[in-house]
Amino acid sequence: MEWILFDKDGTLIEFDKSWEKIGIRLVDKLLDTFPVHDKEVAHRQLGIMDDKIVPDSVMGSGSLGEMIKSFDNITGQDTSEWARNTSQELVDSREPENNWIEGVYDTIVELREKGYKIGIVTSDTNKGATQFLEATQSTSLFDLVISTETHAEEKPNPKVLDPLFDAYNVKPEQVAIVGDTANDMKTAINAHLGLSIGVLTGIAKEEELHEADVIVESAKEVKNVIDQFSQK
Repeated sequence: MEWILFDKDGTLIEFDKSWEKIGIRLVDKLLDTFPVHDKEVAHRQLGIMDDKIVPDSVMGSGSLGEMIKSFDNITGQDTSEWARNTSQELVDSREPENNWIEGVYDTIVELREKGYKIGIVTSDTNKGATQFLEATQSTSLFDLVISTETHAEEKPNPKVLDPLFDAYNVKPEQVAIVGDTANDMKTAINAHLGLSIGVLTGIAKEEELHEADVIVESAKEVKNVIDQFSQK
């Protein structure tokens, strides 16, 4: 294994509650812009109940592309351009929380000391990723940061990893991915990565990570998993 790619929210840092606020605001704006017969039903279909997002719903763990498909089904209209522009506006105005999950920082330091290349692949924007790196003073920890802009590829599309494979001479089987959602695990499968590690510090329940090669409580256990994998 040469590279270890980490998801950000829910994997490196505690799940950012500001994402939930953005998701709810996006749906509310959607239903104001594209009125439907019953807003309450629409909220439930998209995964919003009692002003909270249901973790395994499309708003809880789906990609923006998956959300747009649901928006189109509910409104009966093409919401793609509106949704991409509006979600970008909401993300740009977000005030993120950046709290490391206990032990993960030290684990990444240890992995770097052992010679592994460390990257981030996140559904957050470049601005959000940069805010995280600056707020936590951790820019030097990461060799590559892959973010998701308005028209960029998203997990689980394997093309999301093109910035890695285009810039570095590394084979997919030499790459591991660590994440807290089913889409992180599907990215590993679609890109034919060598190892996928699911963590339970984010939004997904253990059964949702069933496609992972290994499931651990936290990313602080990744070093032990990689060590065991390397010995096989």
